[in-house]
Amino acid sequence: MGKTFLINPLLGKVRQRNEIVLAVASSGIVATLLTGGRTAHSAFRLPLNLANMETPTCNISRNSGKRKILKDCKLIVWDECTMSHKAAFEAPNVTLKDIRRNSNRMGGVTMMLAGDFQ
Repeated sequence: MGKTFLINPLLGKVRQRNEIVLAVASSGIVATLLTGGRTAHSAFRLPLNLANMETPTCNISRNSGKRKILKDCKLIVWDECTMSHKAAFEAPNVTLKDIRRNSNRMGGVTMMLAGDFQ
C-alpha cells in the first residue's frame, strides 16, 4: 500500500495542472487501486503474443483517441512493472517514438516505474 499512497497524490498533482498522466499496472487488481488506473494491456492496446513478436508494437490506430492521449501525455506511471515481460515495455517504447516523432526513450515521455525491485 505504500506505493499507492505515493502514486495517487502524484497523479492528482499532475492532473491538477491539466496535464495528461497515464496510470497503468500489470494486473487489473493493482490498476483498480490507482486513480484512473488501467491495465498496461488496456492502456497501450498491447497484443497478447508480445513475447513472440520480433518488433512489438501497440495496436493503436492512426485516428484513435488513445493515440491522441499518448501523444499528449506528460507522464506514465507503471505500477507492478516487475511483473511484465520486457516486450511489454518495448511495444509502448516503439509506439510512443512513432506517435510523438521523438527518438528518445518512450518518445520523450517521463515514465515512473514502481514495483518490487529485489
